[in-house]
Amino acid sequence: MQVKLCRSQIFLSWDDDLDDFELAYLLGDYTDTDTNADSVSACKKPKKDIQCSGYMCPDCKKMLKTISGFRGHTAKQHGKSNLKAFQHRIQNGEVLQDQITTPQSDKSQQSTMTAVTLDSIFQSAYNNTLICIEEDPMYNIFGESTIVQIAKSISDSVEFHALRLSSSIDKGYTDHFSQNGFTPLDNKNFIQIVMLELINQLLSQQTIQEQKSSDINHSELSENDQNILYYICGYIIRACEKRYSKLKGDLRSMKINCIEQVKSTSTTNSFVSKYNKWTEKNDRGGLIMPSDNFYLLTREFETVVRKHLGDQELNAKSLLHDKLKELIMESFMVKYYSEQIFVGIDYDDYVLILEDIIHLFLTIRGFSTAKVIRNKMIKDKVTSKKSLSLRQVLKEKHNN
Repeated sequence: MQVKLCRSQIFLSWDDDLDDFELAYLLGDYTDTDTNADSVSACKKPKKDIQCSGYMCPDCKKMLKTISGFRGHTAKQHGKSNLKAFQHRIQNGEVLQDQITTPQSDKSQQSTMTAVTLDSIFQSAYNNTLICIEEDPMYNIFGESTIVQIAKSISDSVEFHALRLSSSIDKGYTDHFSQNGFTPLDNKNFIQIVMLELINQLLSQQTIQEQKSSDINHSELSENDQNILYYICGYIIRACEKRYSKLKGDLRSMKINCIEQVKSTSTTNSFVSKYNKWTEKNDRGGLIMPSDNFYLLTREFETVVRKHLGDQELNAKSLLHDKLKELIMESFMVKYYSEQIFVGIDYDDYVLILEDIIHLFLTIRGFSTAKVIRNKMIKDKVTSKKSLSLRQVLKEKHNN
């Protein structure tokens, strides 16, 4: 083999010594790590044993990634709506010891869904039910109907109210109405109408009572706290937009659509506008203003967390994300504001967004709480440290 030099290029001439050239020198020795070998799988690095993490269903052992997924699966597939997701948390294939609770310790983790009892709202709901039936134009199209007459006949009756506690309700209703000359068919129709309307009134009364209780809890928040919460709302919206913009397909459009619902589109001032002063002061054109309902939703997050913590010692266990997240999701007012925000969106879709929002809120609050505790510890350490300055030593000797 000879190397011939030309003006334009250098090239190899294979004409002369091709017979003496051995192909083995070019290919080299065969090894097991050869990429062209048949045993390609032999040269691959072994994969790490990745163990599952999430929430395990206690019945079918299915692993769910989110709290909303766990709650939906156990409620729909197994009919168990009272299971706590944080008690079934799996980390790297093992149950976390912090999640195991005893009946005594679980009493402090009772649901914050509602504090309103049936007895406290039934009388008001019952009276409103009869009034709505009497004033409903559907039952007065052709004059006063039998349904309206029955409602008027029992509007001041204590017996009808007491019949709901009777062991033989059907017989009690029949006997009571037959005394006034109404037929059994009319009685049955009236009972069905009352039950439907009564459920609506009970829900309405519960909402009113929960709002009153929520307003009392919100009065404990200072104006500065609410200004900061308003700013955090905008940050949460921006963070969710950034995260969901990386998705693709229908999932991306669904989540982006949900986030658009929490932005403020109104140009008029409302009672929430007084809390946006600090946000407007720091705005340079890029801050997002939340809608009124989203601000109220975020404020409810803070209320639930404060109510849960109370006088507890702040530590990693009391500030556990999964436990706090589930308490917030069970709150009646959180469910109420969520329905007001995500109108026309399926529950299974927006509950995923709600869980992401709660997770972001708890993360921000956790970092803020840790910062306050750290600064307090540093301050206590500095104040407790004895001064060694010469002036202080001379002053102490002079006083002694």
